Amino acid sequence: MDRRRVVVTGATFPDQVVRKLEAGGFTVESLPGDLDEDKVVQALHGAWGYVLGGSEVMSARAWDRLPDLAVACFMGTGYGSFMEVPEGASPTRFCYTPHANAVAVAEFTVAQMLDLVRGVTRRVTGVRAGLWSEDATPSLVGARLGVAGMGHIGREVARMAHAAFGMEVLYWNRTHRPELDGLPYTAVASLDDLFEAAEVVTLHFPHQPGVNDGVIGARQLTALGPDGFLINTARAALVDPDALRTALAEDLIAGAAFDGYYTEPTPDPAEDPYGLMEFVPDRLLVTPHCAYLSTQAVRHMAEMAAENLLSVARGDEPRYPATAG
Repeated sequence: MDRRRVVVTGATFPDQVVRKLEAGGFTVESLPGDLDEDKVVQALHGAWGYVLGGSEVMSARAWDRLPDLAVACFMGTGYGSFMEVPEGASPTRFCYTPHANAVAVAEFTVAQMLDLVRGVTRRVTGVRAGLWSEDATPSLVGARLGVAGMGHIGREVARMAHAAFGMEVLYWNRTHRPELDGLPYTAVASLDDLFEAAEVVTLHFPHQPGVNDGVIGARQLTALGPDGFLINTARAALVDPDALRTALAEDLIAGAAFDGYYTEPTPDPAEDPYGLMEFVPDRLLVTPHCAYLSTQAVRHMAEMAAENLLSVARGDEPRYPATAG
């Protein structure tokens, strides 16, 4: 029988799920996850399906060049930053794997928080350079945590931080969620209020390109203060890079941690157009967009992606459709 060719980018699609797709009549081809759009389009010519598991960004124009592509699936929740879904009718079905990695991202967020506040990476790097620092650091125990965005990830971060460290949780969400009212957290009216009240702020609301770029700027960072820490396992673009550079250079905040960067992979510090890599690791931690990469989360996302592909192959709509906007 004719076998449908599916192209998967990135290095995290489990063999068990590949075998499941092969048993369903697919041929699975793997590609690196750092290709540009033109190279991905070239690789997708003649393919039936595409699983975006890498860091490539696909514009709406790309799909016009792939009229035979039946389905495109993003591995993760925030597909809008990586896979632009076109307006109107399209021969391609678009889908994603919502909330499969929420616990993994929350766990990594707490890890970054601990690392940044307690200076773990900074001290390891210092020891390697022959330094032996016994300076005291702040603690997360009993500290005020501000959670910006109380979706699946934000709620998990709040739960973990409150349960593990007794952190006082304040939160801001774009819309009121009645289900949060009974939890031991305090809602605030605005992002400004959150940054003013918290000692550590963590970002968990979606990036909307062209809408909320740089929504965290000088006003919020100044409000956070010289003893405050910013954690961002959402998208780097939510934070104004010029404001962040100023805040770090002038000690307006104590430090920041990002999972991902404004350009990926990260540039050499001498060639960084944002002037931020020079602060790594003393004032800034940057990890390679890997918060979601636990083996359990990857398996869950891949299973959901396979479910989407199999649904489209049966002539049904994908189980987890992605929409424009």
